Amino acid sequence: MGPERTQADRPLLRLPDTLISKIAAGEVVERPSSVVKELVENALDAGATRIEIELVNGGIDLIVVSDDGCGIAADEAMLAVERHATSKIGSFEDLLEVATLGFRGEALSSIAAVSKCELVTARTAGDGHRLLVEGGKVTIDEPVSRPRGTTLTVESLFYNVPARKQFLKRAPTELRHATAVVQGYALARPDVTFVLGHRLVGPAPRREVLQTQSTGIDRAGRLERIGQLFGTDLVHHLTPLPEARRKQGIDGFVGDPETARGRRQFVFVNGRLVRDRAVLGIYYKAVRDLMKGAAAPALFLFLDVPPESVDVNVHPQKSEVRFRDAAVLGRVGSALRAGLEAAKGEEPAPLREPEGPAAPPGWTGAGEVRETGVAVAWDRGGGRQESDPAPAAPDWAERLATRYGGARTGPAGKLAEVAYSPEPSTPVPLSGRGRDSLRLIGQYKGTMVLLEGPESLLVVDQHVAHERILYERFRRSLGEQQSASQTLLVPRVLELSAAEHAALAECTAGLERCGYSVSSLSGGSAAITAIPAVLPDVEAESLVLRIATRVAAGDELPSEEEGLAEYLLTQLAASRACRAAVKMHQALSAEKMESLIAELFACDHPYTCPHGRPVVLELTDRDLERRFKRR
Repeated sequence: MGPERTQADRPLLRLPDTLISKIAAGEVVERPSSVVKELVENALDAGATRIEIELVNGGIDLIVVSDDGCGIAADEAMLAVERHATSKIGSFEDLLEVATLGFRGEALSSIAAVSKCELVTARTAGDGHRLLVEGGKVTIDEPVSRPRGTTLTVESLFYNVPARKQFLKRAPTELRHATAVVQGYALARPDVTFVLGHRLVGPAPRREVLQTQSTGIDRAGRLERIGQLFGTDLVHHLTPLPEARRKQGIDGFVGDPETARGRRQFVFVNGRLVRDRAVLGIYYKAVRDLMKGAAAPALFLFLDVPPESVDVNVHPQKSEVRFRDAAVLGRVGSALRAGLEAAKGEEPAPLREPEGPAAPPGWTGAGEVRETGVAVAWDRGGGRQESDPAPAAPDWAERLATRYGGARTGPAGKLAEVAYSPEPSTPVPLSGRGRDSLRLIGQYKGTMVLLEGPESLLVVDQHVAHERILYERFRRSLGEQQSASQTLLVPRVLELSAAEHAALAECTAGLERCGYSVSSLSGGSAAITAIPAVLPDVEAESLVLRIATRVAAGDELPSEEEGLAEYLLTQLAASRACRAAVKMHQALSAEKMESLIAELFACDHPYTCPHGRPVVLELTDRDLERRFKRR
């Protein structure tokens, strides 16, 4: 028996076209929502004013997308389902300035390669053409009569690629992803009517998930479309970006702090919904700077830039872009900061010209008071040394004293008070997690607890440390028993978008196990009729909205009910812990700091808070010596 052939011994082979098509389809078609995305983009590129999408079983069994666009000529229908056949680019130069949503010519051929696909299209009313394609092979090619436009029917997605099909989620999850796609393009194109319907397998009736009415493409039309999708209440909390930036192709709206309860940030570049890390990073930094760490408010940003200044060919699903002109991001950041300032609703305090310095020049440091004209002794290196006399109070100090009620001007006064005096170095009782030799130094600005270790300095964020302690405490108590529930006298109504409503429907069973009772209302709203007994009304409502928006934005839920309940209990405990934890800029006594640190290092995971932020920063002696150029 001869030796086995290794990978290096295999000859080079040309892959068959069917395998090439399936590999290419895997890059473009990931799940039913990918099919919906490609077909909706084709419809918009074709100039459609009305797009209807029908899904069965979340799109796993059936997807039908119909439009009233320009259609495909009968003699080009066969070419439309071949790979890299497109009318949108014809040269490399065209690729550098793509102005359409689709351009690669891969969508229809990729979809047809992994499904049973029917294409019915007409360039003029009554003169249409029909193709039936199974697994990439055309089985029927015939003329038909239909109105102007195109209908594409996709059945049995991944029927010939079972390995891909097994990775699909449950029907509600796939429906939620498809709904998010349609919602995104409905925001980008308010001048187009969108209808999304769905039904489950069997006798279940059809349900209209989303329907919009066409509006204008101007700012008022965009606001109206946002109201159609998210409710009119959100519209009242939005502030437009500066009018001057519209001439630079930057338009949109930012929300006030009330809209920070949910993750509703949408960025569009030339009508394409993208998850651009650079733009969102600029926005989140502006929120941290201007709102001091608050959660990010709602954002609807529409960028209209020259096609040649942006590269849309950097991701197989065209969900990312790259700006060739870095100055675009600078202008975007300036517009976002101006919008956030306006959304805060704060007026700047009037400035008054001071008549002299804010404090007399008599401070020697560390809050020490010096009498004017009198020398003061101070310690340096264990000895005593006499300083120069402090200067007498100037004339302007006398005037200020008269203005503010005769304040004393004899002593030079203090330039700064010590707000948080250092505590004596005392040992901190811990539970033996390798931190038994720590000593408490004190508190820094009522925010950080400083600890001295054998070979390092530890800085502990008191808020997130307490948050971790409370989280593990709440999580244990919630997991031990069924969460108690309290019925609300007046239900709290949430206005949700179609994608958020679909996300909430996925969470219903898990929310019930946590003590919630949530029911669907007409128009995409939901009513909370019961909440966990451990949460106040407003906090319980904010938690549900936050979960719905996070899931709608792409967070994946566990597939099993047990896992879903665990996920929701974790969110519930984290929210409760954050609200109850000791706040920043709150002075703590030595006893409270010792207790906090001892409980922290007794936790299962003492180094991160429930949201993933670090709790402890450690600066080793080696690091400190290096900073002071001693190494």
